[in-house]
Amino acid sequence: MKNLNKIVERIKEHYPNPKIEIEFKNPFELLVGLVLSARCTDKTTNKITKELFEKYPTPKDMDKAEIEDVNELILSCSMHNTKAKNLKKISKILREKYNCRVPDDFEALVSLPGVADKTANMVLSFGFNIPAVGVDTHVLRVSNRIGISNSKKPKDVENDIKDSVKQDDWIVFYAGLILHGRYICKAKKPLCDECFLKDICPKIGAV
Repeated sequence: MKNLNKIVERIKEHYPNPKIEIEFKNPFELLVGLVLSARCTDKTTNKITKELFEKYPTPKDMDKAEIEDVNELILSCSMHNTKAKNLKKISKILREKYNCRVPDDFEALVSLPGVADKTANMVLSFGFNIPAVGVDTHVLRVSNRIGISNSKKPKDVENDIKDSVKQDDWIVFYAGLILHGRYICKAKKPLCDECFLKDICPKIGAV
């Protein structure tokens, strides 16, 4: 695609060390935070996890917790009943199968309850610094607009990014797209006049 290298370099320049806005100290906290963040804002998720990890900081602790207590702690999160069950199941699996450690393997991660491709790839990226591409709504939208992918399917967008961007740049690029989509290339009323890509972006579908 035309100007791809320039786009990648500018994303890296403007977001040289992009961080996701889920607060975490280790891969377990990251995994739990990502599971809770589905259809829930990062701000609410971070508020929930602060209290949750004070009581249950490890898979062993959470596995021993009463399901009702976990549910009560995450009550302000959408789909809290399902998420509480998944967190309990995940903690049990991590304790029994992985010695209370989060696996750094994609297939192992997606086999966990409530963990799909995006979450697994983000755990690999930010929990273990393993090259991967997590596609959320921001990554999908911005990828479409800048012309790196014309698909609305996250897996296709993931593969298109992997095919177009050097592996060493996967994490910084897709994490940069998350921030760019959140603050500049918004779903409604994108701030094209303020965008550092405005002279080279095809603005596909942007209105």
